[in-house]
Amino acid sequence: MSNKYLIFAGTSEGHQLAKILESMGTLDSADFCVATEYGEVTLNDVPDIRVISGRKDVKEIEELLQSNGYDIVIDATHPYAELVTSNIKKASSNSGIEYKRLCRSNSIIELVNNKNIELTKNLNGAIDLLNKTNEKFLLTTGTKELMDFSKIRDFSDRAVARVLPSIVSINACIDAGLKPVNIICMQGPFTEEMNLATMRQFDLKSLVTKNTGIPGGLNAKTAMADHGYRVIVIDRPVVEDGYTLEEIVELIKEREE
Repeated sequence: MSNKYLIFAGTSEGHQLAKILESMGTLDSADFCVATEYGEVTLNDVPDIRVISGRKDVKEIEELLQSNGYDIVIDATHPYAELVTSNIKKASSNSGIEYKRLCRSNSIIELVNNKNIELTKNLNGAIDLLNKTNEKFLLTTGTKELMDFSKIRDFSDRAVARVLPSIVSINACIDAGLKPVNIICMQGPFTEEMNLATMRQFDLKSLVTKNTGIPGGLNAKTAMADHGYRVIVIDRPVVEDGYTLEEIVELIKEREE
């Protein structure tokens, strides 16, 4: 039985799923939805993939679902993209289309025993910790929260941000008050060696990250604690129920039999 899938991607799991469907010979049964042109570029190595690019609200997602005859929606968006996931869920429910959440594994529990790793519940907790020192720090949390971080004392002198290599990212950094010399535009995830070199190059004392899990390079970032640096981890907003990548693949295989 053949099904038609709409997969909201933009993460490493979304890219992996595209490659798996290609190897299974079922890529033509799926459309991949990404929010940005950069997200589209990350899928360019998958031949003949169909990509729908652009941010969409609930109504626009509903229109997309209803006009293309999808049987199932797979949400492989980032674990911190709360609003996006909420919109996808609501649109799927309103359209009567089955929804499956592809969840990234949570690997934070074993980190809390390291004295150089500080886990915060939210962004404000990280800001409070950074305001307690005058040391320089590396932000690896993306551009969405940069304006909030800009409220930190002496932000422009202390902050270095590593962001995706796009015009949108650079503009967000400049708008937040970052100095051009303190903007690093690179595609991750990064190795422990690369993170360590960055900390040394910019004379940084702390690294700020989200609990992105192994696919987001969390282990290589928290490894900085073993080198004497402070690592501040902003935990995920909610504990999600859903499926692993392997479980989603098995679900698709069963539907295609």
